[in-house]
Amino acid sequence: MTHWVYAFAGCPDTGDFQESAGEEEPGEVVFRDRAGGFGVIDGFVRESVDGPMLVARYRWVVSGDALAVAPAVLRAASELPPWASEAGGQ
Repeated sequence: MTHWVYAFAGCPDTGDFQESAGEEEPGEVVFRDRAGGFGVIDGFVRESVDGPMLVARYRWVVSGDALAVAPAVLRAASELPPWASEAGGQ
């Protein structure tokens, strides 16, 4: 059983951190509830995927309520260059 590691970077309130994820290939965006944030979520976009190492790197885009965060994160994901999904792309 293999698990992906998601490496999150750039969030001003939580700093850089990693977490173990499931077996599925990582998506292009991640939305995370902020602990104690009372409805505040953090939105991240995938910058790179290292398939052999099972590491997906995400960068923070925005925090706030879901209605504001979702469109901003999806817009940021659509603006990433095509090579951003390759290993080491940044």
